[in-house]
Parts: sequence; structure tokens; C-alpha cells
Amino acid sequence: MDEGTITLYIAASLDGFVATEDGGVEWLESYQDESDDTGGGYEDFFGRVDCLVMGSRTYEQVLTFGEWPYDEKPTYVVTHRDLPLATDCVELFAGELRDLADELTARYEHSWLVGGAALSRAFLRQGLLDEIRLTIVPVLLGRGISLFDDGGIERGLTLLERPSSANGLVELRYGVDATASSS
Repeated sequence: MDEGTITLYIAASLDGFVATEDGGVEWLESYQDESDDTGGGYEDFFGRVDCLVMGSRTYEQVLTFGEWPYDEKPTYVVTHRDLPLATDCVELFAGELRDLADELTARYEHSWLVGGAALSRAFLRQGLLDEIRLTIVPVLLGRGISLFDDGGIERGLTLLERPSSANGLVELRYGVDATASSS
């Protein structure tokens, strides 16, 4: 197998927030069934994913959804806390992100960085993402948890595709350039 890829696949409001200030994502619910209208969408993407990675707050939020939604796909939760395991496929990870990324790309063809925002920014800052698939949701939240911050790293992106749906969802798919510069 060639080296695998790590993709951040996430939705954000038009003003750049992935959640409300309290971490809520209820504003996404009315678009959930229609997200597959954007050129393959979630179901197509998830079918190609071999492994998932998420931060502890995202994981805790997923636990509140009821049944574990990710089947038996291996899932790494980046945390220094002792959290309950949703399934035998969930593993807690407390090491260096570079080591995790190296393990992911060696073992899996396609890893999905689910979120949250802080973990996504850390992966981006350290140059550990190969692709960003950002679904823009046609809503302005006004405030909340921002996907990107002023972390001081400039990184080029290459637009790979930009499908849209009738309900206003736009998926921006970018390749992430390997080199970065400080701003």
C-alpha cells in the first residue's frame, strides 16, 4: 500500500463556525439529509474511510447521539483524559500528533479527521492534513467555535472540486500544500 491520506471533512457556517459557543451542532440537522446532494457527499466519503480521528469534545458529543454512528471503523480519540469507550474499535491516544499521523498513513489508506476545531487546527499547523473537504452551510451563526484561527501559519490550498446542492450547501474540496510559512 502507498502512504495513506488524512482528510479533514467538516461542515461550517458561512461565517466560519463549526459549532455554537456551547458546542452545539443542532443548526446542521435541517441539512443532514440533503448533504449527499453535493457531488457524492457524506455517504460516498464515509464508504471510502478506513479510520477516524477526533478530539475528546467531539467524541463526547458523538456519545450523546445514542448508537455509535461509525460502524466498526477504527477510531482514535485524541485526549489526555480517561473516557469511556463506545466500542472495541475506539482507542484513546495521548501522544504526539506527528506519531499518530505517521501510524495512520502507514496503516490506513484513508483516515478521516472528524474534528473538532482545535484538533483540526493542530493537524493543519503541523502539516498533517492531505485534504480539506469543507461543506459550507448557508447559515450565519454570528458567533461560536471557529474552524480556523490566527495560528500564524500560511498554507496554500489547491481547489480540487466544488459541488453544490439545491439547498445551498457547497462543498469545497482542497488539496493541502505540503509547505507552510509563518505569517
